[in-house]
Amino acid sequence: MHLLVTASLGAPSFGSDDADRHELSPLRPASGAGGPALVCVPGFAPAMGRPWHAGLAACFDGERDVYELRHPGADDGDAVAKDLCTLAGLHAATVRRHLGGRPYVVVGHSMGGTAAHAVTERLAADGDPPAGLVLVDSYHVTPGREAEPWLLALPARLPLAMGERFDEAVDDLTLLSMGAYIRMIRAWEPQPTGVPTLLVRATRPLPGMPERWRSAWPGPHDTVDVPDSHLSVLEEDARTTATAVRDWIVGVGLEAPAD
Repeated sequence: MHLLVTASLGAPSFGSDDADRHELSPLRPASGAGGPALVCVPGFAPAMGRPWHAGLAACFDGERDVYELRHPGADDGDAVAKDLCTLAGLHAATVRRHLGGRPYVVVGHSMGGTAAHAVTERLAADGDPPAGLVLVDSYHVTPGREAEPWLLALPARLPLAMGERFDEAVDDLTLLSMGAYIRMIRAWEPQPTGVPTLLVRATRPLPGMPERWRSAWPGPHDTVDVPDSHLSVLEEDARTTATAVRDWIVGVGLEAPAD
């Protein structure tokens, strides 16, 4: 991870004045007439040809629209955003363009929670806040934690599991973009948004995690614990996560309960 972060300084990048040219249309892995819609922000590791939140989105298909933003350079595009401000501004513009005046909740998993909070900050500052923000087992990486081997190693679990197939599925920019976006969040401090926020926290550790591994997030938020792991919350245990999100949306008054 240290190598990727350092090497990412050589990746092609773009600033706010050129962001429109690098915008990628969001994916729409689920659709439905209910609301609010979910706008998912992926993590920084490659999605490997399927939406990052595909498992979670399937739980909402036929119920509500689910969109997923795409980070330039991560799986498509020819450059990465210059900084987190540029990335947040780009995604905020995409959300406004595709959601218009519809109510929606921003969702982010793992490091995607950082980007999700940054996008929510930008939308709130622009006067267009989302109805809610959901962070699914996201970690606030402070300077005191960024060198912890178990945290640095989380993105490596997928390549290790895939073996040689991983090398065939990614290119140099894919890997450099992961280093670039992780570099941008170093020492980043999330600011209050005034948006109702939920932290869905996994309670089953992955192998090699230390005693104090549970996710945490600064600022006011509700917390729901689920009996799943950091990786299973969006895949084999996605229904548990979807239930937690759905119940919270109803509980804070963002949606009327079903009859």
